[in-house]
Amino acid sequence: MEFSKISENLEFIQSKLGTFQIEVPSEERIGELAYSYYWDYNCEYAVITAFNEEAQFPITYSEIRMLTEKLPHKWGVVCGALTGAFFLFSATLTLELSVQAAKELIDFHNRTPLPIFKGKRFKDLPKVAVGSILCRDSILNWSRKAGVPPRSLERAERCAAITADVAMKTVQLIKKYSSEPVEVR
Repeated sequence: MEFSKISENLEFIQSKLGTFQIEVPSEERIGELAYSYYWDYNCEYAVITAFNEEAQFPITYSEIRMLTEKLPHKWGVVCGALTGAFFLFSATLTLELSVQAAKELIDFHNRTPLPIFKGKRFKDLPKVAVGSILCRDSILNWSRKAGVPPRSLERAERCAAITADVAMKTVQLIKKYSSEPVEVR
C-alpha cells in the first residue's frame, strides 16, 4: 500500500474522530497489555484495547472497526498492529505529526530486527527485519528467514511480540510528537 493512501486514511480518521489527549502510559505496561490482548483477538484489537485500558483512549475497537469500513483506502492487508497505531496517531497528534509518526513507525517495523519484546511462550524468537508492512509478506519473510513454519505457534508468538513492539514504539512516538507536554504515568 502506498504511503499516500495511508496519509489520506490518516486525514480521514482525524476528520471523523478529532483529536484527544490521552494519558501516556509506560512503554513496558502498554507492551505487556498489547501482547496479552493479541491472544484474545488480533493485533489491531490488541493495540487499541491496550490504549483504551492504560491510556484512557476513548474510542473502542468496535468504533474503530466501523470507521475502518468507511476509510477511503482499505488497509486490511496491512499489519493490524500498525493500523491500530495509525488510528492512535490520527486521534492524538496533528495531521502533519501523525503522518511523520506513521512514517517513523513503518521504518521501525520494516528495518528493525523484530521481535524485541520477550513473550511468554518462546523466549528467544529469531529477530528479522521483514521489509514490508503487509501482514502476509511480513509473516512469510520472517518465516523464511527464521526457518519457522508460517502457521506455527512460534510464528503466532512472533506476531504477538511484534504487536507489543509496535505498541511500545507508538508510546515513544506519541511522546515525541505530541504538541502538548505529556506526563508519563
